[in-house]
Amino acid sequence: MKKRNLRSLFLVLALPVFMAMGTASCNLFRFDLTLPPTGPNEFFVMDFVTGRYYIVTADMVAYNDYSTIWVERSSVPRVTQEQAERIADEYLVIRQRLLETFGRKSFTVNHRDTEIYFADILEYANWLAGGDDGRLTILLLDIRDGWQTPADPYIAGFFFSGDFSPRGRIPGTNHYSNGRDIIYIDTFPGLALNFEHALSTIAHELQHLINFATAIQMGQTRMMDIWIDEGIALQAEHVYRGENLVERVNWFVWDFANTISRGNNFFVWGNHAGSDPRAILDDYATAYLFFRWLFLQAQANLEPESYSRFFYRMITSGYHDHRIVTSLAKEINPEWENWDVLLGTWLAANLYPDSPVFGYKNDDFLRNALAIRTLGDTYIPLYPGEGVFSRILNPFTPPGPGTNIRYAGLTPGAIIPFDGSPITGEVLLTFNVNTNIAGPVETGFLTGVPPAAARLVEDALPPLKGPFRIDAGDFIGRNAEMELSDLFFQRRNRENGER
Repeated sequence: MKKRNLRSLFLVLALPVFMAMGTASCNLFRFDLTLPPTGPNEFFVMDFVTGRYYIVTADMVAYNDYSTIWVERSSVPRVTQEQAERIADEYLVIRQRLLETFGRKSFTVNHRDTEIYFADILEYANWLAGGDDGRLTILLLDIRDGWQTPADPYIAGFFFSGDFSPRGRIPGTNHYSNGRDIIYIDTFPGLALNFEHALSTIAHELQHLINFATAIQMGQTRMMDIWIDEGIALQAEHVYRGENLVERVNWFVWDFANTISRGNNFFVWGNHAGSDPRAILDDYATAYLFFRWLFLQAQANLEPESYSRFFYRMITSGYHDHRIVTSLAKEINPEWENWDVLLGTWLAANLYPDSPVFGYKNDDFLRNALAIRTLGDTYIPLYPGEGVFSRILNPFTPPGPGTNIRYAGLTPGAIIPFDGSPITGEVLLTFNVNTNIAGPVETGFLTGVPPAAARLVEDALPPLKGPFRIDAGDFIGRNAEMELSDLFFQRRNRENGER
């Protein structure tokens, strides 16, 4: 039985631990300790409860041309040979689908004045981490995350960019590298609780690995913003599964933390977790929906050659922030090059998902399932990217301006931006369009009209059940590992492509 996490923080699908991470401070990973070198069957692994590294002994129980599956010897319940072989087989499917949608293929890299050919970005990632066989390591282990009861969330898996450093202690840090391209997948409760979710987690983490390797291969100096990296990884789950992520949609609709209806979304990652740890799940739900909506719009308005590699073009963009999205969204609608317009349109789609103009095109599940509440407040603090709704009974004029606060009147067929005239329509949208994710909270005004009864969606969605997969990065605090990203990019740039 695992010890309960005394910090009582929610954990999720693990984003790469190197990512820029919210505003929470964290001193957890600052112990100065030295572990002995590991043998061929041993791995350095992070304990997310104590903050210390320990050594896992594992056996390779399955493999194919593209992966090796290792199982922790002490994991309980024990992963069977059949399960490991199924994971190896399913990885072939995941790998192929993700490369078709997200990955660069057939390219060369100049290394010490020699052109090296790579069939795809995952072959390059294997080489980058010091491998020579093209096989990804998947380590199945009981991740130490404090999980104890079905009510607790758990870390389903993670990718750690530090593993691309040489094996052993990472210079200048208190972290350890396994010196290989590797992802970690939880066995308990992970595989034991929901085998299909564990497979989905592999797709999620593999996409983070693809994003990281692509950034290095392109010579970028930093990673994309968290919300974009996470949103694309959630789309990787969708691509692999071939269906909507119902658990994410469920969370959005039922809004158990009562924070989505009050504006919380992906743009400022983790900003409401301090007041309610469950609110971090809002970020994953809304990131999934935003990028799903954008793809549906692309699919409905662009030719196949443009939308089929839509996310690949984001990954290979020269930008790192919202411009990754707007530079492509303008192909769907020229006005969407403006973040104000794009953000407002997506927010409106969540209120009117079946709108023929701006709704969730050609996705009957989302068109029927999505719902969001209006508020009866007269004002509300909004972080960048946040938006809320209030009913309009009489034409409404906001009582005061906001530097980045925008208003629009909404109907199922129209979005009417505020131009100084009284706002009409069925619902008022109030939102913060600041593109600076570190920007301040600003006050937005609402109509104060009592909300209508919530739209019933019981028939469209199954019951919401936990525990929920949440992120290792959101557990340890997203400021904790930024130096790993900085060090790696700086070293790669300094070595000019040499490993």
